[in-house]
Amino acid sequence: MCFEPTADLADPRRLRREVLRLALPMVDLLQRGVNNLVDAILVGRLGAAELAALGLSQLLLMFVMALVYGLGVGVTVMVAFHTGAADGRRRASAARTGLVIGVAATVILGGAGILLSRAVAIFMGASGRLLALTLDYLRVTWLLFAAFVFLHLASALFQGVGDTRTPLRVMAGVNVIHLLLAFPLIFGLLGLPRLGVVGAALASGLSEGAGAAWLLWQAFRRGICGERDDRWTTSELARILRVGLPAAAERLLTHGMQLVYARIVIGYGVAAYAAHQVGLSIESMSFLPGLGFAKATTTLVGQRLGARDPDGARQSARQAYWLSVRVMTVWGAAFVLFPAAWVSLFTGDPAVLAYSIPLMTSLGLLQPPLAIAMVVAGALRGAGETQVALLAAVVGGWLVRLPVSYFGGVAAGMGLGVVWASMILDWAVRGVIVSWRFRRLPLGSVRL
Repeated sequence: MCFEPTADLADPRRLRREVLRLALPMVDLLQRGVNNLVDAILVGRLGAAELAALGLSQLLLMFVMALVYGLGVGVTVMVAFHTGAADGRRRASAARTGLVIGVAATVILGGAGILLSRAVAIFMGASGRLLALTLDYLRVTWLLFAAFVFLHLASALFQGVGDTRTPLRVMAGVNVIHLLLAFPLIFGLLGLPRLGVVGAALASGLSEGAGAAWLLWQAFRRGICGERDDRWTTSELARILRVGLPAAAERLLTHGMQLVYARIVIGYGVAAYAAHQVGLSIESMSFLPGLGFAKATTTLVGQRLGARDPDGARQSARQAYWLSVRVMTVWGAAFVLFPAAWVSLFTGDPAVLAYSIPLMTSLGLLQPPLAIAMVVAGALRGAGETQVALLAAVVGGWLVRLPVSYFGGVAAGMGLGVVWASMILDWAVRGVIVSWRFRRLPLGSVRL
């Protein structure tokens, strides 16, 4: 099947439709985010310790998955660029190169996860039952890690050619399979043993494995990976790594910061961290649309630059920017107006519910700067300019959020309200940095 680059998008209304065409299906592409949301609701019924263990496990996993994310960015950008240039052979080479990197990532990252999980969990402050539950979840996840890697990379291939509907259908199937497996495995229904957090890990890995197999088959069947004689190349490997490694470093630094940040929150007790995990699960519902717009921007900017249309690239970013801000601001208002109602969807624990107002207020006010930072960073990635997003992550996370959290919330004794409010400052700073760079970026001279 031949995929053509996006047609002329001079009409703003047509451009908005194109952004929405790509963004709305990708709202569901973060299948682990959706699965994590389901798992948080189900595991939250088991108790605060199980919910905290799930949150800590997912935080550790996201640190490692940052490298996979970076590879996915590199694959998407290069496939999009070659699609825009109508160069099918180089696009196939980029696709196959990305899959070869995926094999290496599975072996290296999965092995490192198995070896280092205990040490990192202990560093994070886990002990006793919380440590045991966390390690139970992680052991299963690392054994099935290849499922996540290839599901993500296969989705990146389709995103690069501008087809987000196929991954949407596959991800919908993944989520349905996950839900059907999670209920009986977590709670011991239908004659199955009650596995708790282990059941949640199994449900995620098995459903993602099924989705990865189907999506890869579709990618080969439809010609995205080319013909039998097409091969991966070192030149495409260099391009993917040049774009992807800074994106991976950005995510690694962001998740590394979040590990330290979570360590600060854990210091306030298990109930506080359980509330924090609930907040992150709730925020994922607003984060997914923002991510969809960011990924759509990456694809459109990459394709427009491949077609030598810098004005179209900038207009694509502008339309995605405003759409994302509007959508995520509405979510933020809902968080601020109904804090306890949101948290009570996940747990009825009074100790956890007590944190709902300061937590949800911070998450609500966070949405507009988060939308700006995500979409503009997505535009920079589409232009291959991934180093600036890396710089923004360092400044916003390590030089703003963590110092404010520790010195304000802990050392000065101002409490969790200040710790959570530091998230707003973090993303506001990131938004300023990436916006400044994108306005000054000479898109007409970009060559990937």
